[in-house]
Amino acid sequence: MRAPVRRSALAVALAAALALVGTATVTGAAYRDDAYARTAALPAHVEPPFSPGLSTTARMVDTGLGLAASGEVYVWGLTLYDINGAAAGGVQRPPEQVPFPAGTDIRQLGGQIYDVNAVDAGGHVWGWGANNDRNGTDASRGAAGSPQRIRIGTAWNGTGPLLDDILSLATTEQAGAGIRADGTVWNWGGGTGYGGNGTTLGASQVTGLPDPAVAGNRAVFIKGGYSNFFVILESGDVYYIGGAGGSSLPPGTANAGNNAVKLTALNGWMKSNVAAGAPYVVAVDGGISLGAALLSDGTVLSWGGDATRTGRGAPTSPALIPTLSHIVSMQFSFTGAALLDSDDRLWSYGASDDYGQSPQLPALLDTNVVQYSSGQGFTLWQKDDGTFWGRGYNPQGAIGLPTGTQSANRQVLFGGIDSLAVVAK
Repeated sequence: MRAPVRRSALAVALAAALALVGTATVTGAAYRDDAYARTAALPAHVEPPFSPGLSTTARMVDTGLGLAASGEVYVWGLTLYDINGAAAGGVQRPPEQVPFPAGTDIRQLGGQIYDVNAVDAGGHVWGWGANNDRNGTDASRGAAGSPQRIRIGTAWNGTGPLLDDILSLATTEQAGAGIRADGTVWNWGGGTGYGGNGTTLGASQVTGLPDPAVAGNRAVFIKGGYSNFFVILESGDVYYIGGAGGSSLPPGTANAGNNAVKLTALNGWMKSNVAAGAPYVVAVDGGISLGAALLSDGTVLSWGGDATRTGRGAPTSPALIPTLSHIVSMQFSFTGAALLDSDDRLWSYGASDDYGQSPQLPALLDTNVVQYSSGQGFTLWQKDDGTFWGRGYNPQGAIGLPTGTQSANRQVLFGGIDSLAVVAK
């Protein structure tokens, strides 16, 4: 059994994993990269970073999602529609374990609106839930609805090779994507407007990114917003995939479909373009018509479809939120944001219609927070005393029982949530 650990920032964990790739002994197997027409050796397998606790990449509407320190996957709230795999599903449910084949070692989790993806120790991506064409399995998984591994170019029960060596997982509302150990990005599910690969079965490689064999071009960060993915390269350049209406992109940014496009609205804050020592983008996230970039000095750059969605009550183009500093991570719901600072204080802001019941200007949500997660309209977090708390949209019990939207912080009391605890610093 693994010992509980405090969750580190995704960018830090992935950077460490990719550093290992650079020193690993390569195999003799040739890898053909059709996007860049080159042949290179795959690195020796590197296990994805283990991310226990509440999922930080979930876009689920009525379902909570988490990974126990011992490796079991749990769902709660709404667990119908095969969200809990082959287990018995229902509504307003406490945490239920999702069954996997014996010996499966799950290391990361991400959720779409009614679907789930997971990454195991081999970097294989598993998919299950209501929409096979969104979770990447692309064919019926049988009456049991059990999780199945995603293949490249075919449905899970086809003949394509299994997608493996995924180090970092991300999801939008309707699609999934991940960074492979060679620095390439792969996606599946959804329409191309939601960051997926459209009608292509299984997973496929995203085109439009620079050749990862060239120094600085490997992808090291990926995060799903509402209808688009954000990707950051080693160089610090920021790209995006997808972007249908209501996207998390800065105003005026066009839908990129399945082709990655540089996010020029953030050019002035990319590492390659700023003066030495000046802050630059290290993470990007967003919801419906709102988004933000975390800068290297802990400040936050925000944008939105209207002034109520910027956290500044001000014009919509990217600009700094003056009241936030020392931020180390952030998670967006559909209409709001939660941000953690270096003193373990959790802040939030949201649109005028935020389901998460956040104010329009940043305000302190709670203190002594050791982990947190956002669904489509709710925020869940754990404090250093081990207790779990929630706020926001709650018709099915994703933040505990009784149900009903919570406009104030409420403790999550049902059984089973303790298995998702992480320890304080």
